[in-house]
Amino acid sequence: MIEFEGKVAIVTGGANGMGERVAHTLAERGATVVIADRDGERTPLVEQQIRESGASAHGYVVDVTDEARVAELMKEVSARFGRIDVLDNNAAALELTAEDPDVAALDLAVLTGTLTGNVVGPFLCTKHALPVMLAQGSGSIVNMASVSGMLGETSLSAYGISKAAVIQLTRAVATQYGKQGIRCNAVAPALVMTRNTSEWMPAEFKDIYTRNSMTPYVGDPQDVAEVVAFLASDRARYMTGHVIPVDGGIAAASPIVAERRDLA
Repeated sequence: MIEFEGKVAIVTGGANGMGERVAHTLAERGATVVIADRDGERTPLVEQQIRESGASAHGYVVDVTDEARVAELMKEVSARFGRIDVLDNNAAALELTAEDPDVAALDLAVLTGTLTGNVVGPFLCTKHALPVMLAQGSGSIVNMASVSGMLGETSLSAYGISKAAVIQLTRAVATQYGKQGIRCNAVAPALVMTRNTSEWMPAEFKDIYTRNSMTPYVGDPQDVAEVVAFLASDRARYMTGHVIPVDGGIAAASPIVAERRDLA
């Protein structure tokens, strides 16, 4: 399916996790993909992998919380390729989730660091991509939210707050720029077994998610990449301002479903 031929897609956090899979998927479907990631080792590696597959990729080592660098990136991409059709905001401060407890125990530094990584990054990339999209009269922005931004949790307080903010950023952009041809949607995954997740997650934790999902399995990065690719494409031309859960039905079901299933 070559539906992004002639289009340019920026994928932040594109060297790792779900962003990496999104970068591969958009490139496979014809996009010129710009991988924007602060990981100086994996960014050129993913770029090389995509190019070896016969697709087009260009890696930029960027900290998306640095406004000057983000502005420079958008200018470089626009000057080099002439347009920005897709912005997929994946980059996030996931390294702070291990220090993210309940609200009373939450350290202010963890909260501010999480908000910076998870909200400021998408905001800055959106802010500086918008002028290019507005000038060309079209563009699709896909933000990475989370079911943690839609539901209460026993921990991950800062993470949930930040992802709720991403959801509101999505609605604001969709409302403010829709008439000028810009669409903005968000994807809200539950547990997705990326390479990094698989390395540290105890089997018991994965089992809890599997038990509470309406599917017999948890997510794979390709599950998310497929939804991002759809939202970024013209197939979703009449969709904007929405949050699409990719969560095995967790957000849709009663919290006692797993227990009732066991009783039955």
